[in-house]
Amino acid sequence: MNRHLHTPLAALLLTLLGCAGTTAGGPLASRSTSPDTSNVEAWPVEHLAVRSLIERFADAANHQDWKTTESLFTEDAVWEVKAAPPMGWTFEGRDAIREGMTSNTARVELRVQSVTPIVVHVQGPERATARSTLDEVLRIKQTGKYLRVVGTYSDQFVKQDGQWRFSRRTFEFRYEEELGAPSGGGR
Repeated sequence: MNRHLHTPLAALLLTLLGCAGTTAGGPLASRSTSPDTSNVEAWPVEHLAVRSLIERFADAANHQDWKTTESLFTEDAVWEVKAAPPMGWTFEGRDAIREGMTSNTARVELRVQSVTPIVVHVQGPERATARSTLDEVLRIKQTGKYLRVVGTYSDQFVKQDGQWRFSRRTFEFRYEEELGAPSGGGR
């Protein structure tokens, strides 16, 4: 099956799952590439691949799998967290991202993050952007305190050697609160 046959099937599946809108002309009628829309109908396979990348990042972070995390970025990627130190940082390059993630392990004992909703805009066969909301619970080693952090990721992606990768991640805090210790014997 070629790409042209996959595209309508994938768009139909996404529409049925509620990931794409419908129009008066039917679920596949819209081919809008306006920046104001997610353009999922025009690029369904790429949308799924970019969403998968964002979800694999969250899964790798949750399990402190820094080798996988590193592989999701381009060599020259930039990852920026806009916040006051020690929460804020900018890492430039894949090596700096790996070093930053591994050094963060010394401060954070537990990390559980969920990323949703994810809105993707594919700009072409090798470029995309996305915005997603992160909801994360952290346990800080030094203090034993639990924190809940909510914020927005604004991402840029490129496709290299057939694989989508982050070329830039920018996180902006929207909300932070200290949580009480979990009941039921949690760590």
